[in-house]
Amino acid sequence: MSGAARASTSRAASIDPGNTGAPTRWLIDNSAWQRLRTEPTVQAALEALVLGNAPDDILICPPVAAEYGYSARSAAEHDVVVHTLASAFTACEVHPPLDDVLALQSALFRRGTGRAAGAIDLLIAAYALRNGATVVHYDRDFELIARARPDFAHRWVVPAGSL
Repeated sequence: MSGAARASTSRAASIDPGNTGAPTRWLIDNSAWQRLRTEPTVQAALEALVLGNAPDDILICPPVAAEYGYSARSAAEHDVVVHTLASAFTACEVHPPLDDVLALQSALFRRGTGRAAGAIDLLIAAYALRNGATVVHYDRDFELIARARPDFAHRWVVPAGSL
């Protein structure tokens, strides 16, 4: 299988640490992080991803950090969560301009799915595109974004529908 064919067929596949054709920068969405404690398959997949890549290849962006921080139940828990994410992963170097986000949204509207993907997921996709990263998730919104914008790379943390 050629590299181009492998990339196109694996773009929406679950994480396969042995997939040598996979991109090397990853942006993990909150839909994956929130299942870390309760789903052993997600824990194993994220552990393999983090351990199998250089620290600089696992990215964090403001929308993911804000979503993750939102789940905290107290100021003390929030401090721990924010510190853990900020110290463990590399911040996205490039922030998407307004035009990038609106272009993604426009692409969705042209496909008839303009309101199907959430605003935060659009921002995360824009960060991934600007930083050359693949979004790791358990969220169908990223499938819709990829259909509207084929150069957007994403992977299910575990196969869709398996949880």
